[in-house]
Amino acid sequence: MKKIPYLLFLSLSFFGCQQNTLTQHEKMNGYTLLFDGKTSDGWRGAYQTQFPTHGWAIRDQELLGELSAGKESGDGGDIITLKKYKNFDLQFDWKLGKLGNSGVKYFVEELAQKPQNSSSLIGYEYQLIDDPDFIYNDKHLPEDHKTGAVYNIIPPNKADVRVGRWHRSRIIVKNDHIEHYLDGKMIVSVDRESVEFKKGFQQSKFRDIPGYDQRKEGYILLQDHGHNVAFRNIKIKELD
Repeated sequence: MKKIPYLLFLSLSFFGCQQNTLTQHEKMNGYTLLFDGKTSDGWRGAYQTQFPTHGWAIRDQELLGELSAGKESGDGGDIITLKKYKNFDLQFDWKLGKLGNSGVKYFVEELAQKPQNSSSLIGYEYQLIDDPDFIYNDKHLPEDHKTGAVYNIIPPNKADVRVGRWHRSRIIVKNDHIEHYLDGKMIVSVDRESVEFKKGFQQSKFRDIPGYDQRKEGYILLQDHGHNVAFRNIKIKELD
């Protein structure tokens, strides 16, 4: 079967297909939905057995973080997948408002017991944020805090993202190799054994977390960072 170019695939998904469904091409290539547009099936709250009763909602085929506390896990809390993933191709659409901040994390570990005053669960993060307007420690964002970064480790190769509109992102993990895409363009490609990754890790706030740079699998997480966020068309293919 002839392979559909990814940029055409992206265009069809945005403009020519029903939301939160798989095309025949995706089905034949092993993708599954992580959000069906109607239910919270496949997700639960971090440190919970059920989906949160507040803070997250499903409306108009969108998974909405209706969050306003302005801090990590200060409202509805993070939500995570029911299962863990190792090697995968994850795709999702997202939208933030002005000064918005959120993220999609992978290789997430949930501790046996929730710490007191805990913030967001730790994992590798595909950052989602209002690049040009967000102020961090009284300054504009450093590059490794911008949308599409492996947060606080590897900066993305792109221009600032404008919020208030839908974007499509993609994360591909194959053993130690990580790729991040934004609107059909690769913006991060890094190997965890590379000098670039090791240098980024050593200057990050994660450097003292045992085994963080060697994580092999974990939950996928949608972050409550206290700002409204919307997701749709979340789909994944597990890789060999």
